[in-house]
Amino acid sequence: MSMPEERMEGHRIGSFRSPNLIRSKSTSDQKIELNIIRKWGIYRVPSKLRNVNAAAYTPQLLSIGLFHYGKPELKDMEKHKKTYSDNFRKRYWEGIRNGCKLSEKGKGRKLSEKDKDDSLRTLLKVSEQSIIDCYAQFDLDVDRKKVVEIIQVDAFFIIELFMRNCEVEYHDKDYILSSPWLRKAIELELILIENQLPFSLLQDIYIKMSQAFSSSLRQEQAQAHKDETVIDIDEKGNEFLELTCKFFEDFGRVIKDAVPEPKHFTDLVRHFMLPHVEEKVTWEATTKNRYSITMLTAARVNFMRAGDEDDKRLVIKIDDPQASDECVTEKKPSKHKLNLACFKSMNLKLTLFRVKDDTECIIRNVMALEQFVYPEEAFVCNYFLMMDKLVDTVEDVDFLVEKGVIVNMLGSNQQVAQLVNKLCDHIMEEKSCYNHICKKLNTRYESSLNRHLVSLRKVYFKDVWTGSATFFGVVLVVLTIVEIIMSFRQ
Repeated sequence: MSMPEERMEGHRIGSFRSPNLIRSKSTSDQKIELNIIRKWGIYRVPSKLRNVNAAAYTPQLLSIGLFHYGKPELKDMEKHKKTYSDNFRKRYWEGIRNGCKLSEKGKGRKLSEKDKDDSLRTLLKVSEQSIIDCYAQFDLDVDRKKVVEIIQVDAFFIIELFMRNCEVEYHDKDYILSSPWLRKAIELELILIENQLPFSLLQDIYIKMSQAFSSSLRQEQAQAHKDETVIDIDEKGNEFLELTCKFFEDFGRVIKDAVPEPKHFTDLVRHFMLPHVEEKVTWEATTKNRYSITMLTAARVNFMRAGDEDDKRLVIKIDDPQASDECVTEKKPSKHKLNLACFKSMNLKLTLFRVKDDTECIIRNVMALEQFVYPEEAFVCNYFLMMDKLVDTVEDVDFLVEKGVIVNMLGSNQQVAQLVNKLCDHIMEEKSCYNHICKKLNTRYESSLNRHLVSLRKVYFKDVWTGSATFFGVVLVVLTIVEIIMSFRQ
């Protein structure tokens, strides 16, 4: 895309700066640019990734933040956002009013419109520049007042929505929460990488609002927030994180590890997909797995599901690899020595992968985030690059569905195979947490004994009929040899 076209594609408030500008600046300016880059967390998806499936990255209903503000197709939702934002202001003003009534200094005092405006200005104390710095390559030449106005409405809308989500008794009267379809659509839009606000900003606003409420009101809210969901979060200053996890509970109902503060909602959803903290992960230069599930199964690799149905992590691991180490670690297996370790099966365990209509959208946005923010710890990208090699045909998907590793809610298994094979288009991988697994799988299949076993299985035992014919043929040959020997003895 040329530079003018790229600027036209941007939103109506700002546009992009070319990365070449960074290279052309002095050393001091480069340091300033580097500090800004480190603050980036919200990115516009590059055209190469977007062209694979533009709809997966583009909001269809709701605009959050600066990248998509002002688009005509998203205008209908703006009035509803404004309604939610105004309701949040009323909550805040009510807290301030109650605080004035409770204090000796504020007794009998009425809040003026100026007081309300001042209180809202203190509520949004984050500077305009710190907000803009979270958006990658966003033009600094923008209307600061307009930016703050957009961010404020969006932030108040999100917090009000999350608070209402915990007030179950009012769901029937709520525009979004009364409709399961609309709620799910909004939830999906809030995960898009281009549709984000800094999480720290939302958390600060919520904390400041909470401080405005009376202690009795806080106790009532804490009672309303009680739920079966178990979340391992430090209660001090993390109530908003708990509200957020409650709203996105479909992606991680139970959090066993302490949740680090995410950059935004896309980052939080990525956290739900990661291995547990106690699981050791080694990052090494990438070694590609070269063989599909069908080929590895013939080489006595067993595929099975790890974890339970509620496990949302995306993890692949070898179960008890020591059982096959003699066969796998031998770089040049002997042609004459029979290695019995090669007859032992290798177990490859994969956590449940549930494929639904929104799966592609969620995975693509998380993978895009990893390409920018976590290029050397790209857990999700590593998982699907591995799956891309394992799943070569629809028969491979059939096998994983049969083993309970994949739950297909799309329709045909052919769709799942196509999805897995296209997710990694234009995805880069410098380091992998599955390098040791790939080496073991490659070496196992390529060992001379396993190659012979695979060839025999493909030719003589490819299906029930061929296997039966082979078995009876061998029996016939054995009986013939026995008959010849017996005739010679006579």
